[in-house]
Amino acid sequence: MLVEGRKFCVIGMGKSGIAASNLLASHGAQVVLSDMRDNRDLRESVAGSVDRRVETVFGCEVVRPGSVAVLSPGIAPHAPAFRLAQRVADEVIGEVELFFRFFPGRTIAVTGTDGKSTVTTLTAHLLNACGIPARAAGNLGNALCGEVQDLTEKDVVVAEVSCFQLITCRQFRPEVALVTNLAPDHIDHHGTWEAYVRAKAMVGAAQMAGDAFVRNIDDPVLKTWFTPGNRWISGNGQAVVDVSLEHSVEDGAFLEDGGLWIASRKRAIEVCRRDELKLPGPHNTENALMAIAACMALQDRRVSIPSLVNGLRTYAGLPHRIEFVRHLDGVDWYNDSKATNPHAAAVGIRSFAGRPLVLLAGGYEKNLELKDMATAIGERCRHVVLFGACAERMKREFPKAVPLEIVQDMRSAVNRAREIADPDSVVLLSPGASSFDQFTSFEDRGDRFKKMINEM
Repeated sequence: MLVEGRKFCVIGMGKSGIAASNLLASHGAQVVLSDMRDNRDLRESVAGSVDRRVETVFGCEVVRPGSVAVLSPGIAPHAPAFRLAQRVADEVIGEVELFFRFFPGRTIAVTGTDGKSTVTTLTAHLLNACGIPARAAGNLGNALCGEVQDLTEKDVVVAEVSCFQLITCRQFRPEVALVTNLAPDHIDHHGTWEAYVRAKAMVGAAQMAGDAFVRNIDDPVLKTWFTPGNRWISGNGQAVVDVSLEHSVEDGAFLEDGGLWIASRKRAIEVCRRDELKLPGPHNTENALMAIAACMALQDRRVSIPSLVNGLRTYAGLPHRIEFVRHLDGVDWYNDSKATNPHAAAVGIRSFAGRPLVLLAGGYEKNLELKDMATAIGERCRHVVLFGACAERMKREFPKAVPLEIVQDMRSAVNRAREIADPDSVVLLSPGASSFDQFTSFEDRGDRFKKMINEM
């Protein structure tokens, strides 16, 4: 991408905004980085991380005529800054689009409601196990634009991309696009369920023949994609690769009789047994199948079954995703702070069959449907301890047959769980809500939880 001398207005001084600004400045662009916030911490952070050639503006969002506007993923389509950029700038893009225009190698893009981070990092881990240089980046915390300078055309980037990032993509064309599942989330950002699904479908909008799209056909929406006249995505000639826990597929990956299988042109072969994986729960079986399918879809001769098996056996998982913390007094403590919506929490809850389960839940209210989480609680939980802004609503909507109580904060919830958990029980932090009522992020919430457990 030729940017030397061109004007860019980057809005948002988060990791992606700073990475985009630095990348553009290093290639000779005229860059203005702005943010509505203005405080001492932000100024100190920016001073230590932004290229000196970047002009910084605090306290307002700047879009200048004739510029290319690069928007933070946190800026919703109805936000004033988004509308300003559309009215004033020559072009409006996001950091993912900017990355794509710079990166010369191959990209696997992973999106969906749940499991994105695990699928992203597991896919990169498997590719590296096959001898293919791969890097996981994006919505994981390491911005894509911050990785570009160290990459070549020989590298594969496995990019976790959010619906926020996809709505500002124009030319973004991953060689492999992957959608894990679709469940109600971020409706406050997109306005409607339809807009949310439409944003997810944009991951494959620019794909063509020679590319591949991996989808979870157990999902009721995704299984309708690529049918004639489908309102979300009907296809541009890319190969469609299916993944299922429920039945075999002709092209893709599936679970059968406790084994993980791959299929191509109706011929199937077993990769490994499910019990060879370290990760608990059926959702991680699904994540493993998605990652296997993504690697096979890349059509690289270095991808082999022995290498995939080695990668699957050695992948230990991510922090804050049903992460084992400690065994104490006969009780296993797990941190699933990344479960920031009820659907994700239900997945975490259902990962522990056959053992008494004490659930710690609650957080910032996103007004999402609680029915699935409530059903999972009724199926699995021995006791539920609630805290945070949505605790009262959860107590009203969760099943009365399961003992429910509300405490002041997470520390109180941890102390109460220790009192009531019997030996051979599991205590699981799986909030089903975001963290912004009492914490700065789900990572902050999970880290504090782990610290409390390890200090016992």
